[in-house]
Amino acid sequence: MTYTKLPLVAIIGRTNVGKSTLFNRLVGDKKALTSRIAGTTRDRRFGICGWDKQQFTIVDTAGLDVSGEEEIDRLSAGQAEKSIKEADLILFVVDGKDGLLPQDNQFARIIQKSKKPTLVVVNKIDSAKHLSRAADFYQLGFKDVFAISAKTGGGTGDLLDGVLDELRRQFKNNDARISPDDAPGYNSIKIAIIGKPNVGKSSLFNKLVGEERAIVSPVPHTTRDSQDMTIERVQNEKTYHLTFVDTAGIIKHRKIKDELKERSIERSLTAIKKSDICLLLIDASEPITEQDKNLANEILEQNKSLIFIVNKWDLFPNKTTKSDKEYALYLHRFFPFLTWAPIIFLSAKTGAKVEPHRQDDSSTRDGRHPERAPTSVGASRRVERLVRMTIEIFESERQKISQEQLNEFKRYLLRRKTPPRGSGFMSPYIRGIKQRGVSPLTFEIIADNADNLVFPYRRFIVSAIREYFKFPGCGIKLMLTENRI
Repeated sequence: MTYTKLPLVAIIGRTNVGKSTLFNRLVGDKKALTSRIAGTTRDRRFGICGWDKQQFTIVDTAGLDVSGEEEIDRLSAGQAEKSIKEADLILFVVDGKDGLLPQDNQFARIIQKSKKPTLVVVNKIDSAKHLSRAADFYQLGFKDVFAISAKTGGGTGDLLDGVLDELRRQFKNNDARISPDDAPGYNSIKIAIIGKPNVGKSSLFNKLVGEERAIVSPVPHTTRDSQDMTIERVQNEKTYHLTFVDTAGIIKHRKIKDELKERSIERSLTAIKKSDICLLLIDASEPITEQDKNLANEILEQNKSLIFIVNKWDLFPNKTTKSDKEYALYLHRFFPFLTWAPIIFLSAKTGAKVEPHRQDDSSTRDGRHPERAPTSVGASRRVERLVRMTIEIFESERQKISQEQLNEFKRYLLRRKTPPRGSGFMSPYIRGIKQRGVSPLTFEIIADNADNLVFPYRRFIVSAIREYFKFPGCGIKLMLTENRI
């Protein structure tokens, strides 16, 4: 389903009242990062909530009372105010343990000025004996007040009934707005935007989804949690839903100073595992670091499809018409096992525009000779090119190869290079190749003395599969099986 087609329900309230816990409860997944630290949620978090065969989009926001003096805190509050304006329905969350506070009255007036339908959600009512606390919140001036415990789930069923009742009143002549999207040809693609802190992930995310959805700031670790947004594209008469996931910057473990950052990084690593395609951002204004290589290795170990994004290209010093080719060679020296990944040069923040390049079939085996230098294109065209590329890779990684083609490939492989002996007394011999899965493309190599297939030769097999069947940018997984016949 596409978020923009469904009604939008915004979770609003002051900090630390349990908005993210409620968000996680309603979407049925721990998508939002929760903590006792006030202001943990800075960006808006979107998810789909389903109830009684109906669906709606729900957004988690920063606390309205983010009052820090830094620009990032003002941006956080601005994101919450934006959600009020865009919402079809507001869930105004208050803290049942703290009771009615003056700040709640202030926020109630802000929400009332928006004239948006609002349900008051009194959270942290963890037992029946505390239900009386909810009555005080009728003083806020809203008709509907729900007592819940987001932590345990108590009262959330009644709340969801109330949400659907209100949405049905609003969309009584357009019930499809809250019905599941079961249209044929639906293809869901998850794309993780990965990189070290302050490399421009959120700027790229905003360009891809077409709005200022993620907060952009020069302060490292602005993005504390992974967030996602889905866009819809039609290509070759198929409908694709591309979910771009903006992740927190990943740093070395010894540099982690607090639990919140550590949990953010864990979410980023999880985003890699759950993705179909990774966009690995490299900062063109700085030398490639060990941290960049560690991220690339993580993507490689997970057999994920990959596109390199060389960001901040406008800051690359002393550029010439050959700079892109020279940088591609520089990149490949640091990532010798990832020369199969397409490279895009851009500046996500300023809109500097460069078309991606790929390796063609005439390139050397390691793919270090790009087909052409990037050429300037319009900003919107550049984004569309990246979107088309992700769809092409997605379709490639779902291809099923016939056994006849695999048998022909085996003959081609052995003509090019037979396996070396390795550490055993007898050389391995490949008897057969079978495809065992897609996304990632998974191939089983059946061989005599399979355990003696040395690592460089396994790399050679993967490269040959990618070249022979034309799988640019696709992650490939190899399985080794001893021949038992």
